[in-house]
Amino acid sequence: MLHLAKACESLKVRAVIRVAFYSGMRMSEILGAKIVKDYFYLEDTKNGQPRYVPIHPKIRTAIRHMAVPRSTMKYHFLKARRKAEMDWFNFHDLRHSAASELRNQGVDLHMVGGVLGHKSSQSTQRYAHIAPKTLIDVVAKIGKKAA
Repeated sequence: MLHLAKACESLKVRAVIRVAFYSGMRMSEILGAKIVKDYFYLEDTKNGQPRYVPIHPKIRTAIRHMAVPRSTMKYHFLKARRKAEMDWFNFHDLRHSAASELRNQGVDLHMVGGVLGHKSSQSTQRYAHIAPKTLIDVVAKIGKKAA
C-alpha cells in the first residue's frame, strides 16, 4: 500500500488508497461514506445492510480528502500503479490486503468479517491470506506451554 500511495501524484487519490487499506472498504463505499464521529457510515453496502467502519488513527487526516470523482480516482490509481510497477494490482486488492493484515496480526476471522461487512465466514476466508511468516510463528508454538 505504501509503495503504491507514494507513487500516486494526486494527494486526494493517495488519501483514498490509504483509507481503503486502513478500513477494508470498497471504492464505492469510500466515495459514498459519511463520517459519523469515529466511524464511516455506509448506508448502501453490497450485502444490503448498513454498517459502521471505525476510522483508523492513521487516516484521520486523510478523510478530509476523500471527495474524489470516480473518473479522477481511476485515472490516478492506474497511473500510480504503472509508476509503482504494480500493473497486476487492482484497487479491490487493498481490501484483500486489509483483511490479510488483520489476520496476520492475529485477528479472528469473525472480527475480520465484521470489519469487511461479510455475512459469512466463507466470504472472509477468500479475502484473508495468511503470510508465510505468520505460519512459521504459529508452527513454532507447537509443544510450548501456554503462558
